[in-house]
Amino acid sequence: MHRLSRTNFIRSNWLPGLCMLSCITVWTSGGAGLSAAERASQPAAESASPAIDVPEVLDPHWQIELVASEPELVTPVACCFDEQGRLLVIECHTHFPPDDYPGPDQDRIYLFDDPDGDGRLDRQRLFYAGGRATMGITPLADGWIAVSTRSQVIRIRDSDGDDRADQREVLLTLDTKTDYPHNGLAGMVVGPDGLLYVSQGENFGGDYRLTAADGSQQVGSGEGGNVYRMTQSGGRLERIATGFWNPFGLAFDPAGRLWTVDNDPDSRPPCRLLHVTPTGDYGFQFRFGRAGTNPLLSWDGEYPGTLPMAAGTGEAPGCLVAHGPHLWVTGWGDNRLERYRLQSSGATCVSQLETVVQGGAAFRPVDIATAPDGSLYVTDWADRSYPVHGKGRLWRLSRRADAPPLAGNLPPLSNAEQRAAELREPRGVNTKDRLATLDSADPFLRQAAIAGLVAGDDLQDVAPEDELTASQRLGLLTAWRWIDLVSPDRLTADQRRRWIHAAFADADQRVVMAALRWVTERGDTTALPQIESLLNRPGLSPELFSTLLAAMAYLEAGRADGGKHGKHIQDRLARVLTDPERSIELRTLALGRLSPTFRRITPDRLRQWMRASDHRPFRAEAVQWLATRSDEAATSALRSIAEDAQLDAQTRADAVAAVAARALESEAMKPWLETLAARVGGPDQEALAGEIRRVLRAPESADIDTPEIEPLSRWEGLVAHGGDPAAGRRVFRRAGCVNCHAYKGRGADTGPDLSTLDDNTSRLLESILLPSKEVGPLYMPWQVLTRDGRVLVGLKVNGGGVGTNLKFQQADGKTFEVPLAEIESQRAITKSIMPDGWHERLSVAELRDLIALLGGDG
Repeated sequence: MHRLSRTNFIRSNWLPGLCMLSCITVWTSGGAGLSAAERASQPAAESASPAIDVPEVLDPHWQIELVASEPELVTPVACCFDEQGRLLVIECHTHFPPDDYPGPDQDRIYLFDDPDGDGRLDRQRLFYAGGRATMGITPLADGWIAVSTRSQVIRIRDSDGDDRADQREVLLTLDTKTDYPHNGLAGMVVGPDGLLYVSQGENFGGDYRLTAADGSQQVGSGEGGNVYRMTQSGGRLERIATGFWNPFGLAFDPAGRLWTVDNDPDSRPPCRLLHVTPTGDYGFQFRFGRAGTNPLLSWDGEYPGTLPMAAGTGEAPGCLVAHGPHLWVTGWGDNRLERYRLQSSGATCVSQLETVVQGGAAFRPVDIATAPDGSLYVTDWADRSYPVHGKGRLWRLSRRADAPPLAGNLPPLSNAEQRAAELREPRGVNTKDRLATLDSADPFLRQAAIAGLVAGDDLQDVAPEDELTASQRLGLLTAWRWIDLVSPDRLTADQRRRWIHAAFADADQRVVMAALRWVTERGDTTALPQIESLLNRPGLSPELFSTLLAAMAYLEAGRADGGKHGKHIQDRLARVLTDPERSIELRTLALGRLSPTFRRITPDRLRQWMRASDHRPFRAEAVQWLATRSDEAATSALRSIAEDAQLDAQTRADAVAAVAARALESEAMKPWLETLAARVGGPDQEALAGEIRRVLRAPESADIDTPEIEPLSRWEGLVAHGGDPAAGRRVFRRAGCVNCHAYKGRGADTGPDLSTLDDNTSRLLESILLPSKEVGPLYMPWQVLTRDGRVLVGLKVNGGGVGTNLKFQQADGKTFEVPLAEIESQRAITKSIMPDGWHERLSVAELRDLIALLGGDG
């Protein structure tokens, strides 16, 4: 963590419900200092105090009321209903208590019930006292209650009927040197199989050992968060899934799907709603950097062998429950309750965020529990500070008396999901069918086949030398890697070596990338020579090149050093770029990933290389690299390139577009271009002359008037064919696409990377002409309402204020920051940040060229 102290916490993971928002705090006195007897004798609050703002309920069929607040209940976190329909609430006192904190030195669990039968939980009693960094609570069979702290899962029970827990048993112990309060053991839920499922946070990547009561164990280090399961008495511990950041809440829906909400690393909003499936890998590993931007990581299934999210959530989701036709999620960071109506999508479900309750800055919902009467109880931390502070709320969300009965349910298992369940079973599906399923386009079906191969021990029947498809080889490699994580004794060193050696020689780069991640996470430095040799692989893709660099940097340094822009990676890129023995293709890839802030490569030196080589891609990349720099030396170099008659016309045109992108409003632009145009002649210079005309907005002879947006078929006839991808790349920069999107390694990452789009012209046009028709979960804009009435819209980006501000990017690529103290509320919106009518700034010819680029011709 970034130099955390008790009174100065910066953006981090969160207390269940506490996320990136943190600050210096002053504890407010209240009931936390009362004795247990005094607290137990006081009734819960029956109505909202005038000083407490009631959150706004956006669904007219629901209403919210205050059940309890400070001083009777302070800093509440998890809650659940027991077998008797009574509410148990964890009251946290140990999360960074200030030095003068007057409260107890251990956490408490309170019992809320309804002794007079009036439908209100109006009696509060102490049920249990004990534990530090208490995180979760869930009912078990036979009156037991499971409670998780950072370092243990215990079960407690009231055996004599006095409403006080008098039995305590340890089910699971986490042994590790890491002691931060909320990135160890966390959420719990009992599954349809009767087993207890438990989540674990990233633990700062530290070594750990999990030991269940029966002695079964799981060990790890650096892989990030995990989900496990065991019996309710602490037996047969096994890992279910990995690749999380901090999966605080767990819930099963009525169809038996397991869900979690996962908090985000520093640089990878949004947080995630995830369908957790056995042997699933969700892409994050702490060892490769907490920012989440290392090429060896993924957040939405980008890396081979990882699974995507079902939806992006708001900031700091605390927990989730299945209720009616929705999954309900608490959003601590955005002061709200969210819900998700799932839609079947192959062997999983997807959804989009809907805000149902929106509070102000003091509404910090953490956990949510469903009462026997169908109402929802919500714990509220009531402040954005990390240290315990003496505030707290408990709310009840219920249907209004005139509302229709809650109708509908979450979707049943689709045919694909039923097939996935069959594939996961050790018996009943043969190896041949599982191997065939690895060729499926559905990642959750492929993962089910992997789980079945692992569970049935069928992997021993397949060798890397067998005749297999690339997708089958990838699936088998992923399965062996999973075994190496959870049951390394099932895998011999020779088996590991054979699979990795074969993968490094594989013609499919996805298989190579999967093997790279495996050897890198193992810290296998003996693989470095072989990894180094892969740099000379013909047809090396930008993605594989970036992964190779990240793997070498990690193995050589023994740690991640800042993702793709880390010093180790950048130094190696510079070495490749300046090595005349390297191929020009490899040097071009290196230049494409070299940070524009890398000052040891000067614009003059780059111009010399451009003159010495007629390799067009290298020249184009050199112009792109200069275009990303904002200093005067780069601008001067771009002008010189545009004027250099010894360079080809396409490269000179690239330079014109780059200069124009940064100086369109400059009074000196037009005279310079007109002077340059006067010196251009001949058909071989048409690319340069045409770009100058475009920048000056001179009419193009082949252009026509633009039609109405719909029907799209009219546009397809105009732009689907005949475009120039080289000119399209100039449009991409000059029109500002680069301010939000990346293409072939250059540009911003606040919008989708456009390097890997397919050639479906209809989809491309729809994305450009109707940008809000479908907004992906990673790119959902946010609307921020400030306390002084301003309404701001932008994409959340990393950085800004280190725990004091939020940072956003506007449609023009410019960023703005908003102090946390000035934010009244924030919410995700479905309207794309890309403005309607964006295409109107382009001629039809320019749009045709852009489509040619993005459609795969560039």
